[in-house]
Amino acid sequence: MSLLSQYRLVDVATQGYLLFVALVALALRGEHWLGLVVLHISTIVVVDLLIRTHPPSAARDVARTVSAAQAGWAWLREFYPILLYAGLYRETALVNQMLTTPRLDLWLLRADHALLGFQPAEAFPVVYAHPWFSEFMHLSYLSYYVMVGGVGFWLSVQNRPAFRHFVTVVSLVFYACYATYLVVPAVGPRVLFTATPERTQFIAHYGRDPRPLAIRTDGQWARGAFTLVEEHGEIPGAAFPSSHVAVALVTAWFSWRYIRLVRWLHVCCAVTILFSTVYTRAHYAVDIIGGLAAAAVLFPAAQALHFRFGGRRYTERS
Repeated sequence: MSLLSQYRLVDVATQGYLLFVALVALALRGEHWLGLVVLHISTIVVVDLLIRTHPPSAARDVARTVSAAQAGWAWLREFYPILLYAGLYRETALVNQMLTTPRLDLWLLRADHALLGFQPAEAFPVVYAHPWFSEFMHLSYLSYYVMVGGVGFWLSVQNRPAFRHFVTVVSLVFYACYATYLVVPAVGPRVLFTATPERTQFIAHYGRDPRPLAIRTDGQWARGAFTLVEEHGEIPGAAFPSSHVAVALVTAWFSWRYIRLVRWLHVCCAVTILFSTVYTRAHYAVDIIGGLAAAAVLFPAAQALHFRFGGRRYTERS
């Protein structure tokens, strides 16, 4: 079996994106460039070995493997792109710092004001500061992580062909968003409203400081969990377009298509994310529009590529 036949579209896209970032870091040689290059080349090698040792014919049915260890490796061969999403997302901040590209925040602030006449990310959590509403909005934001990992895990266990469809499409959407963050960074309102020198852009535009949050945090589980995610998982520079919105809508399509049990709940969560990403000051309102546009363009493009390069149209539902 040739190496090319062992690679699926998602494997080519993942290896290509890893190589792209490594070459960008090598060309720029900014801070942490060597670590990024070594990490990416190492990941490319490990993924290549995983693909070589578990080609499609071997990974097609995990139940046929003869041991738990082999089943685990076969599962990893299918699931590995999802395990890379968080790391690839976080490193975009390192790369766009090397590029020293001007941040888009002032433009996004002005776009919000032009569209709505005010700054939604500033006003929304202040006007609607009731603890229960705050908890609901933060829980909605956190549901995004369940959408990606939960739908992926369920399909990987219950419907392997549908899972391959899912991981290919979601990966292509993620990589396109990440590539955008590399060259057009925006820190987002959560950073802009609290840190310098970014907040000087808000002051310069509005002639005043942004309004501080007035939300009680005692006893709020979801807000506490959100704070942990914000401190350890979020980065400045990945605001536009909102990958939260784009990927939430894409995963909702897969739930609707393959997982009847949660389809309506998933759609409701995807809709509330449009508001919670602004309420939590993770995004400007125009970022949400960008996320909707990204989903509208990237989802059909990823679908077309999936079916063009070996994917079949499946009708199984869980």
